[in-house]
Amino acid sequence: MEDKIETIMEFGIALVERQHQFFVDERIDNSEHVTAIKRIADTAYGYLQGKGASLDKAKKAKKELLNRGRDLFVEMWMTPLKEDDEPLDEEDRREAKREFDDLLKRE
Repeated sequence: MEDKIETIMEFGIALVERQHQFFVDERIDNSEHVTAIKRIADTAYGYLQGKGASLDKAKKAKKELLNRGRDLFVEMWMTPLKEDDEPLDEEDRREAKREFDDLLKRE
């Protein structure tokens, strides 16, 4: 089962990263992007549960995928749009995390 969980996590991370790249390239709405990340995490969770993984392991996998999605979202948020833009600070980082989490709760 551990090998299966590891494979699902590697694949899930690849999907989250690909979804993030689509988000950046196509400039889709934040809510659409976060919904897609949640769908990926929920699918991994459901698959692992269906294959007999413990509830704790399935929850941990879901959390890791959501955290990776959040990290990428925050990283993009913190990137200045132009070279001469002022650097963003810790308050901006907290705002990005709140935005992701608020959108996640709506879904």
